[in-house]
Amino acid sequence: MVKTEGLTKNYTRQGKTFQAVDHVDLQVEKGEVLVLTGPSGCGKSTLFHLISGIIQPDEGQVYFDGQKISSLSAAKRTALRRQHISYILQGDSLLYNFTVLENICLPHLLSGWKDKKELETRGMSLLEEFRMADLAGNYPAELSGGERRRAAIVRAFVHGPQLVVADEPTSDLDEENTGIILDYFMRQKEKAILISTHDLSCLRTGVSHYAMAKGRIEKKGIID
Repeated sequence: MVKTEGLTKNYTRQGKTFQAVDHVDLQVEKGEVLVLTGPSGCGKSTLFHLISGIIQPDEGQVYFDGQKISSLSAAKRTALRRQHISYILQGDSLLYNFTVLENICLPHLLSGWKDKKELETRGMSLLEEFRMADLAGNYPAELSGGERRRAAIVRAFVHGPQLVVADEPTSDLDEENTGIILDYFMRQKEKAILISTHDLSCLRTGVSHYAMAKGRIEKKGIID
């Protein structure tokens, strides 16, 4: 589903150029959960931004479902992300003046989803799976940190994306919330899921583990 060839991104700091992502070759299949570990500043977020088409590479290519997305126009990359790619941001990304269900549905309605009732039905079904159906009408300030994180993940999955990119999805969560989120990720056999994390509890049986350092990645293997 995702393939990169020689993917490279350069930045300049204090007059010196460095490679935040350094000629990365990667292939991710449908149904695969890939966990990328590495220290802060090693290039994990930059790599995921490149794969998602948020930023453009200086060298190399990104392919999504056989399509060379690094050669698309900005408008076409935006359309691709809107329909097929979800990015779960690190931290709290909910809008506090909207209810949980409104937070889940609103971005997709603004992006052109036509059937509001269908979207709300999907949202409620996922909230039920995440044990939050009774909180659909609550506002984010009334939720715990773990509940807000789960609501953000429901928002990322509700429209049926093919690729989900999650930046530290379990940071600062307790063991129970971490387990709920990771169990859900592992059941998504029709999607590819990329996780950037410092949380080694994400390295559970069946995930593909990669480590990143100084812009380069190393495949550690499938956890058994």
